Amino acid sequence: MAWECPKCGSLNPEETVACSCGAGHDRAADIDAASQQAASTGNVREPVSEDGVPTVESKADGPASQAMPLEFSGAAREYFRIWIVNKCLTLVTFGIFSAWAKVRRKRYLYSHTTLGGTPFQYLGQPVPILKGRLVAAAGFLLYYMSSHFFTSLLPYVIAAGAIAAPWVMVRSAAFNARYSAFRNMTFHFDGGYFDAFKVLYFWGTVPVFMAAAFAAARYGDPKRAGVAIGVTVLIFAVLFPWWMKRLKKFFVERSSYGGRKGVFSATGGNFYEIYFTSVLIVLAIGIPSVVLVTLLARKNLTFSPVPMILIYAGYVLAYAFLQSRSGNLVWKRTALGPIRFQSALRCRDLLKLYVTNALGVIASLGLLIPWAVIRTMKYRADTMNVSLAGELTEFEGSDLTKVGAAGAETMDIFDMDFSL
Repeated sequence: MAWECPKCGSLNPEETVACSCGAGHDRAADIDAASQQAASTGNVREPVSEDGVPTVESKADGPASQAMPLEFSGAAREYFRIWIVNKCLTLVTFGIFSAWAKVRRKRYLYSHTTLGGTPFQYLGQPVPILKGRLVAAAGFLLYYMSSHFFTSLLPYVIAAGAIAAPWVMVRSAAFNARYSAFRNMTFHFDGGYFDAFKVLYFWGTVPVFMAAAFAAARYGDPKRAGVAIGVTVLIFAVLFPWWMKRLKKFFVERSSYGGRKGVFSATGGNFYEIYFTSVLIVLAIGIPSVVLVTLLARKNLTFSPVPMILIYAGYVLAYAFLQSRSGNLVWKRTALGPIRFQSALRCRDLLKLYVTNALGVIASLGLLIPWAVIRTMKYRADTMNVSLAGELTEFEGSDLTKVGAAGAETMDIFDMDFSL
């Protein structure tokens, strides 16, 4: 469409921006009208950057995600007072106060951890924790006696411990979930014994080979016992990353909050990649260390600390890499209803944290343990991003999160915490 020059009245083509007389055309009103027309027809172009990438993302069909900041506000000086009192009273009472010490420690750490401004709550009581520790102590005493004095009973004690391990794992997870709360609602864990048995023992593969090893040893055939034990160790080593994936999936998807169960989407291949790289790191430092030890031994310098320092450094580096990558993977592939997680742990940051914590604890003869704990908690909170695609009200109204008095009394005999 032609436009008329406001100065000389000449008609000019649409594509020209200036008249032959030199006057320009102010067409802001026309442009605004065209923009409104394009918006009404849905033909709106998003702004793009210089490389052609849109600078504003299109709105998704679902609700927009909002950040929920995770913060830890604990102080080393405050935690030190709790820690030192716990240690002193535990020593004075020969370990009995350790149950009360755990409650005091967890309540402090939970209350100083906030998600979206709301603190977590630890509702555990000392008596159930003490009962669990007494049972665990009795089991350890039985193992010690059978391994040192009544060696003929050792296979039966180990078999009984293997049978009880899935139950202990499930009860500890259920206790911790039941007495951990957020927004006055507790978490829930509904894992069963047989599900835990399958996850823990590869559907019974490991117990079968262990039983074969015990049987071979009992009937005086050490060669067969060695083969059975070797095969068991080989199976466990090869399947360990896949086992870790199954274990994480079991705990995440058996846990729930407000009636919404966790979802875990990581694959075994993700874990194999991380563990394979960790093994390569260990080998890259371990093999030169072994060569160095051999060379020093030939020169009668077997007491040189250099090889041991290198081996320890390789272990710490591999451990930091494993913890950072696996931690990021687990949180990234975990969802709880509308809540999503993103962890940004870095290998070099964790390595620095581990080394400085260890040096500080050693130099202070253990007195800087609270300082190390607080630093670790703060770092993990600072590297965690939590987003909410919806509303927290979606978690309300679940019967699974309510712990009634009748239910608590009925389950009292099994209400024990075996974790440290």
